[in-house]
This record gives sequence, structure tokens and C-alpha cells, in this order.
Amino acid sequence: MKQRTILYPCTLDWDFLTQRPQQIVKQFAKNGYKVIFCNNTQSNKPPEEVEPNLFVYYNWQDVLNKIKYKQLKIDIYYYTWAKSAQYIEDIKAKLNIYDSVDSFSAWYEYEDQAIESADIVLTSSQFLYEMRSKKHKYVYLIRNACPEDYINRPSIIPDEFKDIDEPIVLFSGAIGSWVDTGLIKKVASKYKTFLVGKEFGKACPSNVINLGTRTHDELYNYYANSDVCLLPFDTSQEVTQAACAIKMIEHMAAGKITVATEWNETNIYPDSVFTGKTDEEFLEQVDRAVILSKSEYHRSKSLEYAKQNTWENRFNDIAEIIENYYSKDGVSV
Repeated sequence: MKQRTILYPCTLDWDFLTQRPQQIVKQFAKNGYKVIFCNNTQSNKPPEEVEPNLFVYYNWQDVLNKIKYKQLKIDIYYYTWAKSAQYIEDIKAKLNIYDSVDSFSAWYEYEDQAIESADIVLTSSQFLYEMRSKKHKYVYLIRNACPEDYINRPSIIPDEFKDIDEPIVLFSGAIGSWVDTGLIKKVASKYKTFLVGKEFGKACPSNVINLGTRTHDELYNYYANSDVCLLPFDTSQEVTQAACAIKMIEHMAAGKITVATEWNETNIYPDSVFTGKTDEEFLEQVDRAVILSKSEYHRSKSLEYAKQNTWENRFNDIAEIIENYYSKDGVSV
């Protein structure tokens, strides 16, 4: 069979906080597709093969020119930013997949075109599935996940955690507008609390130890050697209701309990994700999670959830969706 080529447009940098797009295109590459991932930061740097079959391009216009002059043929155009639908006519892919992963007000004006232009719409949460399925025939729920090789692997104690003889609480990822930093500050007033991530519009609380960013591989060591992981999102925002936090599954892969503010996506894993509707309930759940952090039952349940929710499984679901679409009567590919 001829190798299929999948294109992801310039939306984020390849090495910026390994997120859903990077994880999904990695799976396409592992399964024989040629992947072209266009970096958001543009330069004249030549393309590089970062993994077998996976090429990072640094010049989007160069990619468009190669398509225009028939030096490059795209089988699947996969995009996660609604505005990227504007390139569909230039790319002329056999199949256009819009992966709806967030709901930001700044994207509203582009959403209808992104959905209408797609052949297949994927969604990362139940909230998004219910929203998008009102506007398209082929909409599927594909939640976030963790890499299979991330689950229960050996870890190294980070230097910053050595010699600490009290519970360690961790928040990882970007501190954006959707993060309740006041809640993190309250947790940090009682427990030694670390940030591994990046300030993204909001500041890290002054009583939280800010370690900055780490690679995705290094991040596992921080998960595995923390006692409790946090997911303190502001549930009054639509962006939270639409979210399926990758870090929640990655915490499970390390056998950890997550304490989260409550919304639909956090209620699916009751033995692994403890939720609170109010600040007081959240803090009570942190206390409970600290006590149960050594529980073999909760550790085993977290690992069980993680094994059910891997990117490898998600790719199999996406591949089946694609093949079923190809086989539908009247669909030209």
C-alpha cells in the first residue's frame, strides 16, 4: 500500500509542552504514515526528521508552495485550530479532519467554517462532542490519553524532591486564565507545592516552588515522586467545561491520585480523581488524597485507568473512523 501523508499546520511548536497534536501525529508516524508537522515558530531552518516518518517543517509557506507545485501530495489534513480551515482549498487533501480540542471565545468566528469544511470532526470531551454533533454528521468523541510506555515505568527522584520528608503536591502545565491560582496558593499554605510548567498569562503563586518547564520524559519523574497531583481549574469558564486534561491521565500512568475541581470529565474516574465543587471541598480532598497516596488500591486503579486510555488505543479508534469513512457509499477519496 502507498504510504499516506498527513499534514498538521503551524499551530504550536513541536517542543512546546507535548500535547494532543504531537501525541496523535506520533501515532500516525508509528503506524506507517508520513507526518508533516509544521512548527508555529517560523524560520528558514530545513525540515528535520525528529522521529521515523515524522518531519518537522519550519516554513509554512514552503509547505504550501510544495503542494501548489505538486511536489507534495497530502492525503489527510489534520487541524486543531479552527482558523486553519482557511487553507483547505490550498492543500486539497483527500480527507480533512478537524480535531476540536478547546472552546475559546476568540475562536467562535472560525468554528462554523472549521466544522463545515471537515469531512470528520473529532472532539476531546463530552462537552465538545455534544456541541459539535449538532452541526456535523460525522462527529466522534476521542478523549485525551497517555503514552503506553509512560505507564508505571521506573522513575528517578528529581533533585528538587530529595531530602523532603513531608508530602509533595504538584501542579504541572501552563498557568493560563482557566487555572485557579488562588486555590493552588491555599494548598501551598499547608503542603509543599511545586509547579512544573509555564506561566501563560497568570503568575505562579509566591508560595509555590516554580521549577519551570521540563521535557515530557522528565515530567514523569515529577509525577511519580509526588504524593498528590492537582487539577484546579476555574469551572465557571467554558474552556474548562470543554477540557479533557491530558495531565489527569498522565498522573494515572504514574499511579497517582489527582485532586480536581469538579466538571464532567473529572467524574469519570472516581477511584483516581477526587473532586471538589468548592474551595473547602477541594482542600478536604487534598487532605484525603495525601492520606491515601500510599494506598495500593488507589494506585492500582490509577494504573488500570491509564492502561484503558493510551494514545495507542486512541489511534486505533481514529484509524477505524477513517477507514469506515473511506468505505462509506458515495464518499470520494
